[in-house]
Amino acid sequence: MSSAALPSQAEVVIIGGGMAGLSCAASLARRGITDVVLLEAKTLAHAKASSYGETRMFREMYSDPVLCRLAQEANRLWREEEIYAGEQLRETHGLLFYGESWDEETIEGSIPGARRVMDEQGIPYEALNADQISTRFPLKPKSDFTGLFEPTAGAVRSDKVIAHWISMARHAGHQLVEHCRVANLDADGGGVTLEDGHHIAAGQLVVACGIWSQLMLAPLGLAPKLEVWPMLWAHYTVDPALADRYPQWFCFQKERGDDGGLYYGFPVLSHTSGGRPRIKAGIDWAPRGLRVAEPNAMTTEPPARLVELLDTFLFNEVEGVQERVETVISPYSMASDVNFVLDRLGPKLSLFAGGSGQAFKFAPLIGDSLARLASGETPAVDLSCWSHQREAVSA
Repeated sequence: MSSAALPSQAEVVIIGGGMAGLSCAASLARRGITDVVLLEAKTLAHAKASSYGETRMFREMYSDPVLCRLAQEANRLWREEEIYAGEQLRETHGLLFYGESWDEETIEGSIPGARRVMDEQGIPYEALNADQISTRFPLKPKSDFTGLFEPTAGAVRSDKVIAHWISMARHAGHQLVEHCRVANLDADGGGVTLEDGHHIAAGQLVVACGIWSQLMLAPLGLAPKLEVWPMLWAHYTVDPALADRYPQWFCFQKERGDDGGLYYGFPVLSHTSGGRPRIKAGIDWAPRGLRVAEPNAMTTEPPARLVELLDTFLFNEVEGVQERVETVISPYSMASDVNFVLDRLGPKLSLFAGGSGQAFKFAPLIGDSLARLASGETPAVDLSCWSHQREAVSA
C-alpha cells in the first residue's frame, strides 16, 4: 500500500506484524475498536522474525510461580481464542521435562523447581525415571535422568493462530500494511513518521516489533536493556514406525564446554512435501560470542557448530531420526532475567519486547493486555514482573 493511501491519523497505531502486534490487533477488534493501522517493515510474521513457524509450546510447568499463574491465565484465554476462531488452535499431547536435576535455574527453569511449583499449585504431572522414559518414548535418557510429564500441555499451531488474527483484524476494518518502514516515533509517542516522510498521528501507539523495538525507542531514551540471541531450530524426518510415539520434550543438561545443554523437540505435527513425517527440534541457548546488542548485527546464517551440536543430540539421543531437512535461525530478544517487557512507557505509548522465545504461549494474554493499555485501561492481571522499570531492563 502506498503511503498516500494511508490515513494521517488513527485511534491506534501498532508497529510490528508478528505475534504481539497481531494479537493486539485481534484483541482490539474484539473490543470494537476499528480505527487501527498496523505497520510491518517486511511481511506479517515473516521468516526472519520470531513469530515464524508452524508450532510453539504451551504449558504451565514453570519453576517460577508467577509465570505459572500467568500461563494458567493465558491458557484460559487460549480457550476463548479457539471459540472466536471456530477451530482448534492447540493440540494437547503433553510435555516431558527430562534430564539432569540440579538446583540452578536455566532460562526454561529446572526439573526440581517445576515439580515444586506444580505441587504448590495443584497442576497434574507424572514423575518418571530413566527406564520409564525410554520405555514410553523413543528417547535415550542417561541412567540418572529424571522426568516430569505434564499431560495438559501441548503445541500451539502458530501458523493457524497468525492466520486467525489477520482475518479477525481485517474483518474489523484494520489496515495491516506490509513493506512499510517506520523512520521514527514522535517525541511524545503520539505518532510515527514513515521512511517516505508520511506522518500518522496516533491516539495510542503500540510498539511490538521484536528485536527492532530498541531501535525505535532509543532516540526517545526509552529502549529497554535487551540482548539479541540467534536461536537455532530445525526439522528432521523420522522413522514412520515411530511417528506416533514422539513426545513434546525439553531436555535439561548442565553446560559443558560450548554445549549449552538445553534442547527441545515436538512430536510429529507435519510432513515433508513428499509425505515423510518430521519433528521440529532446537537449541535453547546462544553462545555469548553470538549475542549482540544491535539487532542488525545478529547472524542470520545457522552457525556450523550449533548445527553440529543439534545434529549430534538428535541422532544420538532420539531414536529413529533420519535427516535434517530444514534449518532456521530465529531472533530471540532477551532480558537478563529472561522475562518480557509489557508496559506503558508514556500516556500514549505502550511496548511489548523481550519475548525470549517463550512469548507465543502467552500470546492471548499479551494481546489482551496491550489492547487494554491502548484503550486506556490496565491489564486484567498483575504484570509487574514485566515492568519496563525493573532493574533487569532499565537502561
